[in-house]
Order: sequence, then structure tokens, then C-alpha cells
Amino acid sequence: MTLYYIHLGLDYNDYILNDNELRFEFQKHTNFIDDYFSKAVRKHRFITDGTFKMIAVSPTEFGIKPNKIVPTDVLEVNIPFDRKRYEEVKGSEDFNYYLELLEQGFRKASNSKEIPLDILLNLITEFKEGGCRNEWLHKKKQFKKNDLEVKLICEFTTNYFQLKVSISQISTKKELINGIIAQTEPGNSIHEGLFKDIIIDKDIIITDKADAPRFEISINKALEGKLEYKIFGDKDVKKILSYHLS
Repeated sequence: MTLYYIHLGLDYNDYILNDNELRFEFQKHTNFIDDYFSKAVRKHRFITDGTFKMIAVSPTEFGIKPNKIVPTDVLEVNIPFDRKRYEEVKGSEDFNYYLELLEQGFRKASNSKEIPLDILLNLITEFKEGGCRNEWLHKKKQFKKNDLEVKLICEFTTNYFQLKVSISQISTKKELINGIIAQTEPGNSIHEGLFKDIIIDKDIIITDKADAPRFEISINKALEGKLEYKIFGDKDVKKILSYHLS
């Protein structure tokens, strides 16, 4: 069994009863950290003892429990939660407290199971040195007939996820536009599947996981250096994809 997931979230059983609103809020602010560290640790293909594929660091104010394996294949590690420190940094660009919690959790996890502790601590260092940014290129495609290169770039932060598009001319290597076409609340389940591929059918079409059109970007406006696009979907979908966008 390979270590595949890293999770930082308030102890579910403690907070689902005592303060579920806080649990949900904390999770929204740390989803981008889960996403970054899970993808990063997978590259190392660490084989566990077969009892877990996730390390869940679970801060709590309601009594620290021993490390344990919980469904499904999760090594759960309790550490103390400082609500005051969290309230001081939530929603800000100060992620030190979250990373301190991760480090405490990793060190405690290593007391009961063999884990790649040095690798995990190095990932924390790399994350800090990279400015705590979780960005990646989702897709890059060239359309030589149209002399265009289109890139979809994802940015996942403590406050939102957003999808950016960059359109350049192949012949001149000039970037025509670079802008945001979607923004959602910061949760993996919200944006997953809403974009997949890039095609050109008169205009630039971004398809979803079902290969249906989700965004349409005007080529003529792009050639003028302007980003003009529309979202396909009902009003609820458009609202989800336009979180905090005017």
C-alpha cells in the first residue's frame, strides 16, 4: 500500500458534535495544503506496512488520543489545537501555524509507524521556500492552424481555487491575454471535473470531464488583447464558478 494522501483537519469526531462550523471553516482554509502535500508525497511512492495510505493530522481541543488506524486505511494522529492562533491567521497569507501542525503530526506519526519522515519534513521546507504556493499547469495545447498556444493554469489558495488562461501567438511568442476565467470556494470537490481539455471550434472551448463545453473564449477578442468568455451551465453552476469574481 502506497502513502497517497496527507490530510490536515480538525478531529472529525470531536468537532462534528462540538463545533462543526469551525471544523468546516478550518478545512476550507487548509484544503490547498492537503492537495499540495498529497500530490507531492505520491511522487516518492513510499510503501507503508499495508495498514494505511493516508496520514491524517487531526488537531483537537478535547483530549489527545493515541495514534490509530481508522477507516479507510488512515493513520490518524491527534495533536493539540490552539484556537487563538488559528483565529489570528485564518484567511491570511501566514501559513506557519498550519505547517507547524503538520510537522508535529508527522513527528508523532513516526513514533508508531514507519513513515518517510525526512521526505515529509523536506516537503514542508520546499513548500515554504516556494512561497506556500500551490499552482500547476493543467494543460498546454498548440493550435498551429490558428497560430495559438493556450495554457490552463490552476491556483489553489487558502481562500479560493481559480483557473487562469494564457493565450499566446506561436509565431511571435507574444502573450495576448492572461486572465482568470473561473474561481470557486477552496475545496477539491467543488472544482474537480469542471475543466479538462482545450479545443477550437470557431472559438476556444474548455471542456469538462464529460467532454461538454464549459467555457468559450473569443479568439477575435484575444487577438485584440482582451479576455472575453462565457460559462456554459445553469445559474447555480455559473455562481459556483464565479466565486468573488465581479
